[in-house]
Amino acid sequence: MDGFDIVQFVQKAITERRNSILAVLENNGISEMGQYRELMGELNALNYITQELTGLLDEQEQMDE
Repeated sequence: MDGFDIVQFVQKAITERRNSILAVLENNGISEMGQYRELMGELNALNYITQELTGLLDEQEQMDE
């Protein structure tokens, strides 16, 4: 398994978790404000990680050229 495979695996896991969180939010699955804040914080973290992975892939592409 090379670095690209690992990144794809992580991106898939992020997408699945993001979709799970969005489903809870969209279906009024929040029981308290603390849960809402926690899920929103997790979404922010997932978005940050996605941006960092995309940046790494872009850098790798430029190095390979």
